[in-house]
Amino acid sequence: MQDSSRPVTGYPVQNANGCAAPPPPVASGTAYPYVNPNPYPYYPAAPQPQNPRPTFLRRLFVAFALFLIIFGTVLLIFWLVLRPHFPDFAIQSLSLSNYNGTNQRVTATWNAQFQVSNPNKKLTIYYGDIASSVFYKDYFLAETRIGPFVQGTRNLTMVDASYSLVDAYVDGKVVDAINGDRRSSQVKFNVKVVADVGFRYGGWRGRRRLLRVWCNDVSLSGSSGKMTGGPKTCTVG
Repeated sequence: MQDSSRPVTGYPVQNANGCAAPPPPVASGTAYPYVNPNPYPYYPAAPQPQNPRPTFLRRLFVAFALFLIIFGTVLLIFWLVLRPHFPDFAIQSLSLSNYNGTNQRVTATWNAQFQVSNPNKKLTIYYGDIASSVFYKDYFLAETRIGPFVQGTRNLTMVDASYSLVDAYVDGKVVDAINGDRRSSQVKFNVKVVADVGFRYGGWRGRRRLLRVWCNDVSLSGSSGKMTGGPKTCTVG
């Protein structure tokens, strides 16, 4: 017979009070699962909002640069298609009359006729404020104003100008040099023209610019009463 005091194998061992005995302790070599000591979950920091001002300025600068490039390209193509050219100037005739030069006082009259040619096929030229001067070498003698005018494409225009001195002071060396040239029946003068000009094509107007014309060493010859000369091609710049 089996001993009834021995516990049946497979059932928990009961203590003296009749309660089940606690389970045996876990061996020290057994690993425990990791428990996060921080009870609060970790969330990454939210990104800081960016300042939209630098981005706006950058886009504005890029748009402005593109506008300048496109505008410059269109203007360059338009300019190359029209091919603007300065007008051509020449003195058709220049005369000196009523001359009297004594004791650093000079009375004289010059009359000039300019031939102005517009070589452009598509551009009209507008001449605004026009001033013309007469020089003996580098010495200024007289100045006059010429009225504004408009010159069409491929147009040739004759422009008259008159200069005068009436008992005006002129340096004695200049008076002596002019008198000496006149006695030899040949005297040379320089004529300058400065004009405010603009180009136009239909409704388009180009930027106005200052036109400078030099007609150097225009030789006059003839009697002491009246001396004439020309034609003479001028330099335009």
